[in-house]
Amino acid sequence: MESNSLVPPLALGNSDETDEIIKQLETQRTTYEKSGQFLEAEKVHQRILDLKADQKKRREDELSERQAKEAAELETTFEEEFKAFNDDWDNRMNTYKENCKEMEQQMRNKQENEFETTKKSLEETIPIIPKHSSEYLNLKRIQDTLVRNKEYVEAHAIQQQMLELEENEKKDWGKDRDTQISLSLGTLAKRHEHEIEAFKLKASKGFDELKKLRASEMESLLKRYQNLKAEQKNNHKLQKNRFYGKHTTGSGLYKTENTASSKVLFSPRAQLNRPSTAALRLTVESQNENNSQVNNL
Repeated sequence: MESNSLVPPLALGNSDETDEIIKQLETQRTTYEKSGQFLEAEKVHQRILDLKADQKKRREDELSERQAKEAAELETTFEEEFKAFNDDWDNRMNTYKENCKEMEQQMRNKQENEFETTKKSLEETIPIIPKHSSEYLNLKRIQDTLVRNKEYVEAHAIQQQMLELEENEKKDWGKDRDTQISLSLGTLAKRHEHEIEAFKLKASKGFDELKKLRASEMESLLKRYQNLKAEQKNNHKLQKNRFYGKHTTGSGLYKTENTASSKVLFSPRAQLNRPSTAALRLTVESQNENNSQVNNL
């Protein structure tokens, strides 16, 4: 006769509990079978099938949820690293521009000091009063001769010529002196202008190199993300194939030796040492653990 008290109710507890219930039911089924109570054995057998079906459905749902969580974690980790990457590069490029701006200002200050120093030196080294011309010196000799000969009227006339000539020479010298100083300072200003232009060109080339490096590292970052995403997708497919008993090549597991390079996926520059890289390691290691769990299903 059937003893309902000996048949555990259909339960949806954890895997260990379910396995224990199935084990108990298998014992009952065997007992009924040996005692010839085939209808009772059939009822227990159906309960076992139902329980196994529920268990498989639950494990299937758990696998799907876990894989969805892993995919979301990978996406979140990438988004965090992508933001950290852009923040870091924005900071580097802004720092570069600020440094260039500061260096340009320092150069301009240095040039301004050099200009003032040169101007002062020219003012001090170029005499205000010119040297006497040969014409003036010749009149001076004539005047001296007339004085020695006591020809004072003629000497006075020569003296007046000398004064007029000296005044004219001073006027002309003032213009020449100003022109000489202006030309020297103009040449210096032109050199300063070329120095600033050369610095700006060098700074611009440096900024372009930074942009190229950023683009290169961005491309590397995206490629590594796409590689891991494809690797994860393939891993999830292998997990499901094993779950449904489909044929898989090899062991169907996500081998650690094949994914070692993917554990530092989103850090193209090692000096960043970002926390998200550690998070990626945990993500990949967690996936490897999950593979083992699927293998045991």
